[in-house]
Amino acid sequence: MSRTPGEPRERTLGAVPRPRSSRTSAPGRARGRTAGTGRPLLPSLVALAAVAALCLLGLVFLAARFAGTVRAFFGEAALALVLAAATLVLGYWVLRQIRPVREPDTAASLTAAAFGLTAAAGAAVVANGALGSLWAAVLGLDLAGVWGPSLTAPLNEELLKLAGIVLVAVAFPYALRVPVDGFVLGALVGLGFEVTENAVSAMNAVVEAGGVDGAAAVVRSAAVRVALTGLASHWTMSAVAGTAVGLLAASAWRPGARRAAGAAGLVLLAMAMHGLLDSPLPGGAAGTAVKIAVNFLTAAAVYLVVRHTHRRRVRASLAAQGEDLGMRRSDAEALATRRGRRSALRRIARPERPAVQERQGAMLATAEDHAAGSAS
Repeated sequence: MSRTPGEPRERTLGAVPRPRSSRTSAPGRARGRTAGTGRPLLPSLVALAAVAALCLLGLVFLAARFAGTVRAFFGEAALALVLAAATLVLGYWVLRQIRPVREPDTAASLTAAAFGLTAAAGAAVVANGALGSLWAAVLGLDLAGVWGPSLTAPLNEELLKLAGIVLVAVAFPYALRVPVDGFVLGALVGLGFEVTENAVSAMNAVVEAGGVDGAAAVVRSAAVRVALTGLASHWTMSAVAGTAVGLLAASAWRPGARRAAGAAGLVLLAMAMHGLLDSPLPGGAAGTAVKIAVNFLTAAAVYLVVRHTHRRRVRASLAAQGEDLGMRRSDAEALATRRGRRSALRRIARPERPAVQERQGAMLATAEDHAAGSAS
């Protein structure tokens, strides 16, 4: 870049002066107060209290509902819980890593996973039973046995998980501001639900086997539900529905007709994905593979769109900030990725790295504020 006399010299990241602080804290830093007032947000506190109460109720219900099975098959139950915990930990790490720029807020992430794990899963057990009885009365036992799951799950499970995503968005408004936030936090709600469902399915497999070779039944159930259908299960559906919540949150919950229609379409898409996965058609191994591929690729397509949009907006803001600070455009835009920030830090003397990290964080916070504003 050419420089006229009197212009500031182009700077590398290590020489960046401290930018103006952003109004919004970085993801990962809990913040439950309104900007400028310092007072707690009443809707956030109410939503958080509701989440806590619902999670507690769900946990108590699930414990009471399956206590007898656990006592009868304690070893198998312990194995199922170990496998479920491993799935939860791995899935939690992977889904948080897919958020572009930075990981999502930790408190919001844990709350989302906990809601799916307890509140949504517990309520779904009750709702599944009620809807199953309804379909049996309306369709007859034979048809209800075949089509009941594909009719039930999209209605109750997707709406229950969606309610959890909305509560998380209200409880942590700084953590869910754009569609990609909704995708990731929605996926975490779905992950929690999926983990509980996997554990329940594993214990059902033990009971159906009469307790014979129960450990093998648990492992087989987990292998199928994690390694096979897990690629296209609850996390994908809730991620798509969560994107709808992100669209609404980006407009301060006052969407125009076009945005509202887009959000409704995403919710219906998530329900259709669930109906497809539980449908008896197409049947057989090939049919199952098709359903898994359709759901996974649908979620991936939604993710790629919202990821690209968010990164483009963040990079534009970083480039503008960098220009004001005398940075090279490439250095400023590189801060949009974790790898770019690590690479920049490696070029800085070790004693100066903490200060540079702080400057990076301030620039990123401003950039994500800009991205959220652009999404409204």
